[in-house]
Amino acid sequence: MLQTLGLVLQSRFDHMGEFDDLEGIISVQRLAVTLIRDDDLEKPTWLSELSESLQTRFDRLQNLDDLDNIISDRRLAVNLTPEGHTEKPTRLSNLGLSMWHRFEHRGEFKDLESAIALWRQAVELMSSDHPVKIMGLRYLAMSLKSRFDRAGEADDLANAVLNQRLALSLVRDKHLEEPASLITLGGLLHTRFERFGDLHDLHDAISAQRLAVSLANEDHPEKPTWLNALGHSLHMRFERLDQFDDLEAAIAMYRRAVELTPDEHADKPVWLSSVGACVQSRFARLGKLDDLEFIVSVLQLAVKFTPNDDDPNKPERLRNLGSAYRTHFERVGELKSLDAAISVERHAVDLLTDSHDCKPIALNELGRNLMTRFERVGGIEDLEGAISMHRLAVKHTSEDSSKPPRYNELGHALMIRFEHIGELSDLEAAIAMHRLALEFAPDNDTSKPSWLNSLGTAFRIRFERLGELDDLEKSAISLQRLVVKLAPDSHPNKPLWLTNLGDSLRTRFEHSGNLDDLQDAIIMQRLSLDTMPDGPLQKPFWLNSLGHTLTVSFKRLGKLDDLESAISMQRLSVELTPLDHLYKPVRLKNLGDSLAMRFEHLGDLDDLEGAISAHGLAVDLMPEGHPDRPAGLNSLATALRHRLEREGNKFNFDAVIKYLMAAAIQSLGAPSSRLTSAAECVKLSSRYGDFSSAETILLAHSCIVNILPEIVWLGHSVARRYRESEKLGELVNAAVAAAISSQILPRAVEWLEAGRSLVWAQILSLRAPLNILREQHPGLAASLEEVSLELQHSGHISPSGKPLGAFTLPELNDTSSDRHRRLAIKHERILSDVRHYPGFEDFLRPPKLTNLMPSLKQSDGPVVFINVHSSSCDALSLFPDGSIISIPLPKLTYKVAHSMRSNWMRQLQLCHTRVRAVMTPAMIGPLGQPSLFGRILALLWDRVIHPILQALHLKPVIERLPHITWCPTGPLTQLPLHAAGMYGSSQRGPRVYDFVVSSYTTSLSALLHCRQGFDPQPYQPNVLVITQPESPSWARLPGLPGTRDESARLSKVLSRPAYTALEHEQATVPRTLSILNKHPWVHLACHGFQDSADPTQSAFALYDGPLTLSALMGTTANKVELAFLSACQTAVGDEKIPEESAHLAAGMLAVGFRGVIATMWSIGDAEAPIIVEAYYKKLLDIRRSGFNGQAGTGAAYALHEAASVLRQHVGEDDFVKWAPFVHYGI
Repeated sequence: MLQTLGLVLQSRFDHMGEFDDLEGIISVQRLAVTLIRDDDLEKPTWLSELSESLQTRFDRLQNLDDLDNIISDRRLAVNLTPEGHTEKPTRLSNLGLSMWHRFEHRGEFKDLESAIALWRQAVELMSSDHPVKIMGLRYLAMSLKSRFDRAGEADDLANAVLNQRLALSLVRDKHLEEPASLITLGGLLHTRFERFGDLHDLHDAISAQRLAVSLANEDHPEKPTWLNALGHSLHMRFERLDQFDDLEAAIAMYRRAVELTPDEHADKPVWLSSVGACVQSRFARLGKLDDLEFIVSVLQLAVKFTPNDDDPNKPERLRNLGSAYRTHFERVGELKSLDAAISVERHAVDLLTDSHDCKPIALNELGRNLMTRFERVGGIEDLEGAISMHRLAVKHTSEDSSKPPRYNELGHALMIRFEHIGELSDLEAAIAMHRLALEFAPDNDTSKPSWLNSLGTAFRIRFERLGELDDLEKSAISLQRLVVKLAPDSHPNKPLWLTNLGDSLRTRFEHSGNLDDLQDAIIMQRLSLDTMPDGPLQKPFWLNSLGHTLTVSFKRLGKLDDLESAISMQRLSVELTPLDHLYKPVRLKNLGDSLAMRFEHLGDLDDLEGAISAHGLAVDLMPEGHPDRPAGLNSLATALRHRLEREGNKFNFDAVIKYLMAAAIQSLGAPSSRLTSAAECVKLSSRYGDFSSAETILLAHSCIVNILPEIVWLGHSVARRYRESEKLGELVNAAVAAAISSQILPRAVEWLEAGRSLVWAQILSLRAPLNILREQHPGLAASLEEVSLELQHSGHISPSGKPLGAFTLPELNDTSSDRHRRLAIKHERILSDVRHYPGFEDFLRPPKLTNLMPSLKQSDGPVVFINVHSSSCDALSLFPDGSIISIPLPKLTYKVAHSMRSNWMRQLQLCHTRVRAVMTPAMIGPLGQPSLFGRILALLWDRVIHPILQALHLKPVIERLPHITWCPTGPLTQLPLHAAGMYGSSQRGPRVYDFVVSSYTTSLSALLHCRQGFDPQPYQPNVLVITQPESPSWARLPGLPGTRDESARLSKVLSRPAYTALEHEQATVPRTLSILNKHPWVHLACHGFQDSADPTQSAFALYDGPLTLSALMGTTANKVELAFLSACQTAVGDEKIPEESAHLAAGMLAVGFRGVIATMWSIGDAEAPIIVEAYYKKLLDIRRSGFNGQAGTGAAYALHEAASVLRQHVGEDDFVKWAPFVHYGI
């Protein structure tokens, strides 16, 4: 009865397809199975039928509980089927199929193992003519292949092939069954070839697939699939053996697959994509444009026939089409192809989820194409979009091994943005990205040479911007040489790498003048041009580079052929570059420079007009704010200057000045280029005075002063900043002279201030109080305070630093210099953010004179600046009430000042005043030398000091003398203004110390910084006394026994317990630095010396080594007040950078001392105790008396009195002994 009911329901279900009937069937069959005993021979049949019904329901509903029940029922059926039963193999095979299905759904390996075991058992029980034998063998081959995919066991794949071959041998109806078996066998052989590389497998796979295709009828539904499989194998054999017939045959198979497939078929896009990929190989080989056009068309169809955005294959098809569009753009140069590539790649990116493995690849491709379009037409939105895409690509790349190309692409994009916008943060970030690419790249990565080249190019660009020679020599050139050495001649990028190395060698030649570099650059770039690939996009780049190098060669060697070749190449480069191309302006500029050079050489006016035209177009094409615009404007001005020199009219003059000033006031670009433009404007204005105006000259000088902080950039090492400042003194003094000449005296003072002690000003700005900022914007204040503190320390370490990584190439390591630059860039960015807020627009900018007035009112006398320049020499006296007067010094010239300084320094050297020592008569020199000192001091009085005192209406007085703070410039910084006077005559002449008490300052800001928060106490504070009678670390230095006498006298004058003495081995560098801030007064009695090679290494000679200016500059001391540097040369400075005050006295002011007693040359060991004792006695008297109305620390008046005591002791004419002592600060 149950059987009858089940048959009725089955018949109705087969006819009507009603799901309720299927449920009824399953219920009937389940009831029957329950009622039938296990020993009933019909039970396995009922179980099999029940499993078939459950399979039908599972196929509809995909309920895994049904699949579990199927396996349970079929396993019971197998177990209840006796051995030898005819249905046993079939039931084993069905159970294996169910295990396979569950493995597909759940991925549990044990189900796969079970399926393999069951099918093995089934086929072993089947005779060769068993109806299920062929299918069982195929199932077994399939499962073995799946296990191979999972576990990688070669035996599984071999057995899969064996079973598939056996199945194929049993096929009787060749045309109906053999093609499918042949295709399966071909697929297995293809897989084995991919895994183990045995070409016999690939040959056999192609044979099997060819036979399958030949046996299949044209209307066979699987024939396109089989054609595609054959095409894939043929394509793979072409890639392995490079037999072109295989490629043509593969294309034919793919084409036929496409032709046989209707447009609505789901596989049509697959076959279209396959034929596109195969024809791409032929295009790569033959380069035929027809093939490229065909690729684009079939990939367009592949996308068209994938209309649903939910199709998981659509993103890949869009990316393939985008790649084809890009290739078409690179070949033909049509911008519409690049636009199309970007459009379809955007679509692909939008369709991919963030977790998709291809998302970072698609982002990278889109970023690359946006960057290419930016380089082609210059739209800033494309540049920003490219950087955004590359950042996202890095973010979405989880595997470190996949990140190097992403880092490299991001680095390239950031470098391009730096070249376009000029933000140093982009340059540093680009170098960091290129370093990361190399850090994560495996040694065998074939892209490594390309990434090394990218890093090398970035270093060269940083050299061109910042001028750090190590970037060029130790980084760019060494990396690029390595790349060229490692790359085979056949590498497609080798021409590019040769050109880049040539650019770096040419750059080094322009810096150092080594002719070998120039010759090597030409050789490499000629070789690059000879071996470069065809194509309109690449050729202009190579032509421009070699043309530029040949122009440089002409400048050095004067060979006209070089210049002619350069112009020809540059003309062609310009012609091949579209008008809207990003690099069109640069190539026009280079052509203009070469034409102007040929005009200078041959005088052909056509060349001059051509140069002007090229430069004019280049400037027109450069957007405002482009970093190259200053150089372009300067080149245009240079070409116009040639016309001015030829014709000499005001129209031409105005045109030159217009473009020079436009170059100078640009906010971006290399500051050295802008400085050159401004300086040239001053020079031409002076030369063509009839055409110029004071307003123009002052504007040019203003530009120079504004650019100074960029030249002496905080991001450079201190030593580098001093080197840069060496070039600036004359420019600043010229600007001040012009302002004085125009009687704009406040500006003259401001320019003097802006151009003096630039390094010290930077150091002081890092220590500036942030109270007001902290009240209003605490977050910014905290950030600024943090980075300022880091900068205080990072600027004084070795520029090279120690490598942070373990690379064999030092160029790949982050250095202390790199970290310091990043800090400086961060500091600038924070300051920029601060200055956007109302009330903070001038925050930490060089102060205006009006801002300095409140602090100046606390002074007890004028500050006298003395400006020395070849055009005029003048003094400016700035009074506490803010008034200023200018004092002409007609008798003083730069030549006279320089001569006085040279003679004075030479005379000091003859007196052996390099180190503190016992001064003997022999050391004073032969008879007559003191009179030379006297003559120089008399000259100083007559031409400098006397006119100033006269203008100030100062006369000798017996009561309290007025106080003057001197701030000289140029050669006068190394002359003792405080000792000027008429000496040696029978009748006593005037001396400056009879008129005033003298102090010195490195700058007005430094002086006022000393006054900020100063609250002197009328009692003796804690005193730290450091003495070094012997210097074990300095064998070449003589002993200083006088320091013991000095210490003894101090112990009597200064009261205990407020007195700490460190003598000899106690006075080490670490100990001194650790307690410096605990003692308001510090006294150092030791050797001191000036390092002319590196002023930052000027030092005090302590027991264990030098206490350097660099170390002091990295020290914070907010409780200190006065320092007495009883050492040698502590206020000498460097004659090459007189405006920087690179001496120990200035260093102590920057550390935080309010006043410093220092020495302009070496002092006598016997004289030091005398002046020291007198100084402290007078200082304590002043303190006890409540300062007697003095506005400072009292140190200036104490030293004035002490110097008088020493003069009485040694004699007034013994200048070497009493005149070196000077007071700095307040």
